[in-house]
Amino acid sequence: MTRPLKNLCEIAVIGGGLAGLAAARHAARLGRLVTLFEGSGMYGGQVATVDEVDGLAAPGHFSGQDVAIHLLEEAQKAGVHVVDVPVARLTAGDKLTITDEEGRAYHPEAVVIASGASLRKLGVRGEEELAGRGVSRCATCDGGFFREQDVAVIGGGDAAVTEALVLARHCREVVMVCRSALKAKRAYVDRLDARENVRFVWDSEVAEIAGEDEVTGLRLKDIRNGTVSELACSGVFPFIGVEPNTGFMPAALLAKSGHIKADDGGNTSDRRIFAAGAVRAGYGGNVVQAMSEGVSAAEAAVRLLAK
Repeated sequence: MTRPLKNLCEIAVIGGGLAGLAAARHAARLGRLVTLFEGSGMYGGQVATVDEVDGLAAPGHFSGQDVAIHLLEEAQKAGVHVVDVPVARLTAGDKLTITDEEGRAYHPEAVVIASGASLRKLGVRGEEELAGRGVSRCATCDGGFFREQDVAVIGGGDAAVTEALVLARHCREVVMVCRSALKAKRAYVDRLDARENVRFVWDSEVAEIAGEDEVTGLRLKDIRNGTVSELACSGVFPFIGVEPNTGFMPAALLAKSGHIKADDGGNTSDRRIFAAGAVRAGYGGNVVQAMSEGVSAAEAAVRLLAK
């Protein structure tokens, strides 16, 4: 049976990361008309750049892109309508209104926010100027360009360590620049420790990325005594945490951190709006949880419509 085109947006899902894809697919399979908004074209969110997804209860090894493509295809098979234009604003008046960046308005009965988070910027000179010319945020995408060269990874969490592991396959030396002790999973740290071409610069932060037409090095500041040192490298991969993508959200629904205030079931203070994944305050940070939260939020939205 052909779906009516007059209302493709009973449930809107904002964000095409794993949480959003899982939510859209699940709501559509429960019989609802679902529209998924993903303006970046990067399905899977931050996970799409991961070389090997950890934690999936499935045989074999899968990249983040593999998982995202599979979920997107399954969502479309279930009837999800995809809008590839960014959302500019969500208004929570008597009627929910989503306005995209081309000025089109949609009026869903419920919304699942799964817009995820973006990598936090260093905020130093050279970061923007040398983006794509040595500054990268995807080792899987760009690691091959630095074959037999020296690169620096900034950060000490899971993302930084997994990026360093990918780069270590290609590069002559990978330098991890860390403000504090590593916060990554023990299994990741053990794998990193086994790589002979990885070394660490501790208690340091980036003061400047040097270079004119391409990256030539870093100026590092010791956070203990303020001394500055130079580090020669051809590539810089900053992974110092993330910031939630909530610029389109009503301020009343946000915590001080910018995340959406929602309980573990995804419920916000507006009964029509649900949150899932990295955009939600209290999110734990693993892919299984992201997809589980997406499914839970979708079920809550479907129950709301059933009433």
